Amino acid sequence: MREHLSKIVIVALLVLVVGVPFVLRPGAADTGDEAAGDDAARLIIVSPHNEQIRFEVSRAFNAWRVEQGRSPVRFDWRVSGGTSELRRTVFSQFEAAAAEGREEQGIGADLFFGGGDFEHNQLARGIRVTRDGETFDLPLVVPIELPEGMLEAVYPEPTIGGERLYHPELYWVGPAMASFGIVYNRDLLGMLSLDEPSTWADLTDPSYQGWVALADPGHSGSIAATYNVILRRSGWTEGWALLRRVFANARYFTSSAGKVPTDVSAGEAAAGMAIDFYGRFQAGAINQLGEDRLGYVDPQYMTATTADPIAILRGAPHHALAQEFVAWLLTPRAQRLWQRELGAFDGPVRFELRRQPARRSMYTDDERAYWTDPEIDPFGTARPLPAGTPDYYGMVAPVAHAMAIDIHNDLVAAWRTIQRTPRDHPNRGRMLELFDRLPEELMLVWQSDELADSWQAVMEDETHEQHDEVVATLEAFGAGLRANYGGSANADRLLDARLRWTLFFRENYREIVRLGR
Repeated sequence: MREHLSKIVIVALLVLVVGVPFVLRPGAADTGDEAAGDDAARLIIVSPHNEQIRFEVSRAFNAWRVEQGRSPVRFDWRVSGGTSELRRTVFSQFEAAAAEGREEQGIGADLFFGGGDFEHNQLARGIRVTRDGETFDLPLVVPIELPEGMLEAVYPEPTIGGERLYHPELYWVGPAMASFGIVYNRDLLGMLSLDEPSTWADLTDPSYQGWVALADPGHSGSIAATYNVILRRSGWTEGWALLRRVFANARYFTSSAGKVPTDVSAGEAAAGMAIDFYGRFQAGAINQLGEDRLGYVDPQYMTATTADPIAILRGAPHHALAQEFVAWLLTPRAQRLWQRELGAFDGPVRFELRRQPARRSMYTDDERAYWTDPEIDPFGTARPLPAGTPDYYGMVAPVAHAMAIDIHNDLVAAWRTIQRTPRDHPNRGRMLELFDRLPEELMLVWQSDELADSWQAVMEDETHEQHDEVVATLEAFGAGLRANYGGSANADRLLDARLRWTLFFRENYREIVRLGR
């Protein structure tokens, strides 16, 4: 009997392995384009967006086309990973095409929709091609053509809180905006005797050990942007100290940012870092069932509101249709889709998306009357970073992996050792010093201890006598990181450095455990 059962299990697993790729093939999901026939025009979209967004956007666009007397289109969504993974796939496909001289034929996809502006700016910079003795940069996206006056109507200002809402050359535009926050499970917080979190620092509480859900910044561009904002707002040294403690409390590092709110909802984690609309959507879905166990909060002044862009890929097979789709996304009708309540006029029919519209004219009392989250006010609350603040995005994933993700067991062991070591223990100070230490090439060095403690206040006061010194120090540090480790030319150097940093952190964590014995 047991042998027979084993055979059944093996066969079932084989069916599962073989069947999953067919279930997850492009276009297999419910995308709201059922009215489109097999011979309908297609839009092929590379995107990390979830099923809810894919369904509502596809359905609404086709409804609009039918009202215009035109046929619906077939949406083919390519959703095989997070934004960073998808961008790397697009790069590799274009590099292969360029090697054969067929880059203008494209890669068989029309649009790249979703993710942060960093990934889209990478697509705009493109790849370096050498041909016939000449080297040139090839953008992987092409400029978007909008109807006259639309750009100014949608974006009276090109930025929000210092972050661009569209590319200066229109290589991408942001139809929606995103911020980042904390999703939390009230039942589990009660079990752990924890208050509801409101700041990133709250997640460093040792009571969260093993209960924080995080995404891997090497796979998720959105979580990389979250960590980057923490570093830019808190400071390089201070930000990594905070993040390291959150990492030490992590239950896991998932490759998909969308998994975090789902697991928090299911009780797999007490709290997690999440994109705002993922967190709000999950909280709304649970709370609509009559439960109030899920909450979401944006840490005040410690997040950033950024564009969630869309771009047209070079050689798009359905270029005109792609242009039409992008322009439609910026219309008031499409913009209402992001925030309107289920069933409201111009609103969603199945899923409340709970996103932030990018069109500024949407933020009126009349529009808010139909919103699921009428309290959001990104244009009123976004606070720009001080001028001269470096951008650390490119360093987030390699440092996070070396510091925590690749040696998480060692990090957790060191953190637990520190927590159980009495405050008056003779080694505790040394243990904390080792825990926060950074490799020499990652250390931001100030001219004095006083400036190290006060640099943020100086940075925000342009009249301070040391303001220029602080800006110059930060700019030199950021430029050094980019020169040494940025770009494809430094890929091997960064790989070597990441291994060296990993060994550095691991040795320190193991020394902490030894000192605590």
